[in-house]
Amino acid sequence: MYDTIFKIKQIASLVIFIFVLSLMGMITGRPIMILAYAGFFLLMGVVVYLTLRKRQRHFEVVQSQSKTFRMVLAAILMLLAIISPLMIALRSSVINLPDEMMMSTVILLMLGSSILFIALVLATVYFVNRKSSTSMQRILGYALFVIAALIPGILISRVDNTPMGIGSVYYVAMAVLILAYNAMGLYCNQE
Repeated sequence: MYDTIFKIKQIASLVIFIFVLSLMGMITGRPIMILAYAGFFLLMGVVVYLTLRKRQRHFEVVQSQSKTFRMVLAAILMLLAIISPLMIALRSSVINLPDEMMMSTVILLMLGSSILFIALVLATVYFVNRKSSTSMQRILGYALFVIAALIPGILISRVDNTPMGIGSVYYVAMAVLILAYNAMGLYCNQE
């Protein structure tokens, strides 16, 4: 009975996760993109599930990927995490970007804030999840997480303080967080 409830919770969590990520399609201003995002994330979820199911059993750990492949994949994910806010801002109507004269400053500010956000979140994971971390290090980790959570809202409130603008930026921040966390997981490879 417990296994059945556990499986139901897993499936419900996956459906909710895909639904929430598919709402990122609202950023583009075209409602059909919600379905496109949902299809993309559903496809990625199926690919990951089939890959894990094929290569690993529950009672054994299989190390079938080479270290070089993991490092390259981690670097690609981290690069995507850093440049995805910039790409979304340039290709969507989430942020009203200034004229061409200030564009280089905006690009540098976005790249710098992305790197700062990722560094704070990964430092949080390091301080909080380490086995040997003390209470003070965990408190520091949670304080860094609060600071990281404030960064997207503070930056967008200077440009667009509507609920749609702030919400869209936090969807982008969530995507950056997921990419960076997965890159860290591939790099550290803790079994």
